[in-house]
Amino acid sequence: MTFLISIILAIVIIFIGRDFIKKHSKLCYALSTIISISLIVASYSGALSNVSPFIKEHILPLFTKSTFATSLFVVVMYTGAFKNGSKLMKFLMPIRAELSIIASILTLAHNIIFGRYHFVILFTNPKSMSINMLLAAIISVVLMAIMFPLMITSFPSIRKKMKYKTWKKIQRFAYLFYGLIYVHVMLIMLPVATTGNSQYILNVLIYSLVFITYAVMRINKALNKKSSTKVQATIN
Repeated sequence: MTFLISIILAIVIIFIGRDFIKKHSKLCYALSTIISISLIVASYSGALSNVSPFIKEHILPLFTKSTFATSLFVVVMYTGAFKNGSKLMKFLMPIRAELSIIASILTLAHNIIFGRYHFVILFTNPKSMSINMLLAAIISVVLMAIMFPLMITSFPSIRKKMKYKTWKKIQRFAYLFYGLIYVHVMLIMLPVATTGNSQYILNVLIYSLVFITYAVMRINKALNKKSSTKVQATIN
């Protein structure tokens, strides 16, 4: 349910604040950094345990569990899956890089907060971890390794200094990144969902619907582009 709320929140913020995000991207990055640092400090200091039950159950998970950041990544990935020239693509494409950077900054807080335990165990005593959590932690490390280059090359100042082909090759890793996000989430949620936990079952269904639909849309777009290219080559 948290993921669904995050998606709705992300869509509302984007449609209301699209122009603000574009014009004041640096301010948005700064705010995202402040939120991330605040969550990390509050987590490590134990302050998060003192917040009200409502905030702990309904607000914090949007950020500490990275559901809001993932929702921003969902918008970024769907933007590339929409039909070229469509209204949604034209609306979202101008802020696609900005959303990706904001999502990456917020994701760092999630990894630092949970890495405090899971990454330490991964590198010191991996045998003590269940197989699903071990794989989830390994995938998390891989995700971070992919995310950093994607985030850095999303900054216009960096992109301008790169050759287009090099930049494009790096950005293609985004597809692997999106796929691994889904696998990472499933490794954590499926074992709990199989016990009959209704909230986790719902989350699994929503994540699956969102990511599988994207995969179908993106593959279909790629096939249509390939078919169109062949037709054009035949005509020429």
